[in-house]
Parts: sequence; structure tokens; C-alpha cells
Amino acid sequence: MFNTKALNASHQEAYRILSDVFDFSDDDQRLWWHSTAPMFAEMLQTANYDVHVQYRHLHIYKKHVIPFLGVYPTNDRYRWRSILTRYGTPFELSLNCSDSVVRYTFEPINATTGTYIDPFNTHAIWENLKELMAVQPAIDLEYFHHFKRDLTLDGQESAFLDENSLAGAEIMTQNKLALDLKGNQFGVKAYIYPTLKAVATGKPIQELIFDSVRKLATEHAGLAPSLAMLEEYVESRGPDSTACPRLLSCDLVDPSQSRIKVYISEQAVSFSATQDLWTLGGRRKDPSTLTSLDMIRELWDLLQIPPGLRSYPEGYLPLGTSPNELLPSMANYTLLPNHPAPEPQLYFAVFGMNDMAVADALTTFFERRGWIDMAQKYKDSLKAY
Repeated sequence: MFNTKALNASHQEAYRILSDVFDFSDDDQRLWWHSTAPMFAEMLQTANYDVHVQYRHLHIYKKHVIPFLGVYPTNDRYRWRSILTRYGTPFELSLNCSDSVVRYTFEPINATTGTYIDPFNTHAIWENLKELMAVQPAIDLEYFHHFKRDLTLDGQESAFLDENSLAGAEIMTQNKLALDLKGNQFGVKAYIYPTLKAVATGKPIQELIFDSVRKLATEHAGLAPSLAMLEEYVESRGPDSTACPRLLSCDLVDPSQSRIKVYISEQAVSFSATQDLWTLGGRRKDPSTLTSLDMIRELWDLLQIPPGLRSYPEGYLPLGTSPNELLPSMANYTLLPNHPAPEPQLYFAVFGMNDMAVADALTTFFERRGWIDMAQKYKDSLKAY
């Protein structure tokens, strides 16, 4: 990922032209640009973004995101390690194939991250959001303020964990952002991990997340029905459940349009466990849910994901190594205002599997869906990245 010579996408015109005119304040930012922008530019082109829009998004990335990616990662330098990837790197690109929308996710990092001033990277996200709001004034922080207060460390909790070395090998990331690039604009989504808050308060993550959303539902009553169904499902799994809430996200837009998502990790990797997540233990049985389940089974059979009971490994992989591990499954549940049931989204745990086998499976799936353009471009795009 971080070897610029290995990126075939470095021929991409927008990347080359901007590289000729951009100045960088330090080597870290220059290296971040040259190791990520070729892939970013290629994805924008693959998704058929207008050429002027491609330049706009690349410029925003260079000016307002790269300065918040911290030290350029190498194995011999100290750096803040992010939960975002198994290598601890704080940036990841992705593509929504059905909508042709490019997204990038990152954990904002600044000079105080990991120091005594901000040992658990609680504050850098505010500085970054201030910059993004100057570009996109429609960003709304009402929900973010609420969840940030309830689910991340305050000053006293942060000092207590730091002084008593209580964080241990726990997840250090508390929050991250994602930008969905829609036309020449972008939508911002915030993710919050309450792991450290759970350590500081002694409360389970499940309790922290559901209590926080429930408080919000007293002001936004439309959230209550879907929240109640999700909470009932999680509790019905019992104390020995292999599924547990892990994080929460919300769109940084007006609350009437914001989607709150609760993410649940499932250690049992099998189609039956996936079916249970998708249907909320049989609570969702409408025709759309059941039709989609047939598609999920089809993709599951194509991917050939090995079944088993899995947990997240401790620590991070060294840069440049190939993964030799398989991860748990995950689902998120969207709590939409005035909807009776949460809407599920599944994540297939293909990390650590053979990349070409996964690409073959996805290409076949795209072809069967009639996504011919994506099916034709997919493997070539992967090779370019």
C-alpha cells in the first residue's frame, strides 16, 4: 500500500498534474500523497466522476485530510496506530459499486495525538472538522456532540487511564471520519468506538451505546421503534452471545436526515449466523429482506468463506507482511426516524483470503446483477491499485 513504485495507477493524469503543482509542508505529507493519491485518482476515474470533480476532491484531500494523517508509516518509526486497518494505518479508500460512489475513511491525527496532552486522540477530530466545515458548511454536529460526549473519554477519564496505564492493549482509536464523495460535494460520517470509555466507566460497550441512543430518542422520538427492536434482538442472544455491539456511527447532517448505525461484531462465521444477523433473529421477514437473503446466500457461496469461531487479534501487523488470519463478521443496523425496524448491512469477512479468488467471486456476482461495466473493470482496477 505504501510503496509508490508498486502503484500502476501512478500514470493517472489528475494525479500527475496535481503532483507537479502541489507543495508539501513536510516529507510525511509528501509521502502520504504519493502513496495514496494514485489509487484515489484511479478510483475516481473508474467511478466516472467528472474530470473537474476529480481535481476538486483530490485537492480537498491534499489540503484538509493529508495534514491530519500523522507520521508516514514505516516499521521503524513511532506512530499512532489506528483501528482502521490491521496495519494500524489511519487511511482507507473504498468504492460503493452499486452507486459508483468513492469513499475514504481516516482517523484524524495531529501533533498532540499520543502525547500527555491528548494520550488517546480525543481532540484532533475537532480541528479537522473545523476545516471540513469551511469547505462544506452544511455539516451538522448535533448528533456528533451527543455521541462524542457519551462515548469518548473526557479529560479526567483520559488522565486516569493514562496515569494508571489502564488502556493496555485495548483499542486506542476513539473516533474516525468518512467522506462519501457525491458529485462535487461530500457527505461526512463519524464513527465512535466506546472501548476506552467502557474501561474508564466500567460499563459494557453495549450498555454505553444503547443508553446513549435511548437518550437521543427522548428528543427524537422517531428513533425509538427501530432502537427497541435492535436492543431486543441483542439481549435475546443472551450473556454468552458471540455477537456484541462494537461501535456506532452517524451522518453529520441535520438530525431529521441523519442515519445512526450500530455495528455488531459476530465471532461465529457461518451462513446461519449471517442469516440471523440479517433477519434480526427472524424479526425481519418482509419480502424485501427475504429476497435480499437469497442474494446474500448466493454471494456467500461464491466467496467460500471458511466457517469458524473467530476473534479480533491483538496488536497490529507489520507493514509489508501478508495477513495470515481470518476475522469475525460484522453487521450494522441503521436506525432511521419513524421506521419500525432497523435496516441491516452485512460485511463479509474476506480479509486474509486469496485476493484473486475473492475478485473472481465478486466479478461473477456483478455479472449476475447486470453490473457489466463494474464486472469488466473490477480486476483491472484492482491490479492498478
